[in-house]
Amino acid sequence: LEMGIERRVPADIKEDGAIVSGDVRVFSEVIRKLPSGTADITVQDNFSMTVQNGKSVYNILGMNPEEFPDLPVVLEDSGITLPAEVLKKMIRQTVYAAAQKNERPQLTGVYFEIEPTVFHMVALDGFRMAIHNEPLNENPDEEPYSFIVPARTLLELSRILPDDDTPVLITASTKHVLFTFKNIRLVSRLLSGEYFQYKQIIPTDFKIQTTLPLRDILTCVERADPIVSTDVYKNPVVMTLSGDTLAIDCVTSVGKAHDVIEIPDCGSEIRIGFNQRYLHDALSACDSETIILEFNGSRNPCIIRPSEGDSFLFMVLPVRISE
Repeated sequence: LEMGIERRVPADIKEDGAIVSGDVRVFSEVIRKLPSGTADITVQDNFSMTVQNGKSVYNILGMNPEEFPDLPVVLEDSGITLPAEVLKKMIRQTVYAAAQKNERPQLTGVYFEIEPTVFHMVALDGFRMAIHNEPLNENPDEEPYSFIVPARTLLELSRILPDDDTPVLITASTKHVLFTFKNIRLVSRLLSGEYFQYKQIIPTDFKIQTTLPLRDILTCVERADPIVSTDVYKNPVVMTLSGDTLAIDCVTSVGKAHDVIEIPDCGSEIRIGFNQRYLHDALSACDSETIILEFNGSRNPCIIRPSEGDSFLFMVLPVRISE
């Protein structure tokens, strides 16, 4: 009862009725494997269902629809509307940073913060943080509001969102959020409680900053995957910035990796370690050809943001490395 999806499809209704389709895996496999054409569905008094397509006939046991719960009611008279492809990108750039399990259940969700002219989507798990900022064309006098959507809901939503500019209406009540697009409604229970004051932990000044092509550093980190994959949580990748080079090194029980890329002279030197998976996830979520890396020392987080604009900001905490 945490999430529900409703989809309406055109059909030639000969008699109104309802049924719960019993074992949904059996029903979906039958429908998926039917030949093309029209499927005739008939429900019997004992809640069994006959599905016929040409000479193919299937009988499937169902259940009484009166016991099926109704979807929660969320009024659709107010909210924000985004293109499906934009919402899908926002989910991709944030949901990976939500906590899998946490003493604070709020961190297992994604924070929706809607202001008069911008929509912030935020996720963090204590080791990393992801923020996407999307401009809105809303009434500037409207009061800001916020809510927390379970990460699992957004993963399911992302799977069914189209890759186009289909408008998606997002409306929320005190306990639920509703996503409406085309002939689909997805409703989810919200997570209760206050979200972390994320803006307070974002650094504003940096000692070291460098700009470089995303592809250069992403492929460099990806090439370390085979070496790190066996014990990613035990052996960090070490990033060293010195002059006009950035080096990536890692040593595990499998072997060693060393890679170097050229960067503009950063004027300082830093040696800092990261969980390779966390760094990889953040870089993979970037959608800018050129990014900026910012540092304040080997024990302070690394900030990743686009070289132009402020559409996203990713933060990754370092791990201790031996000197």
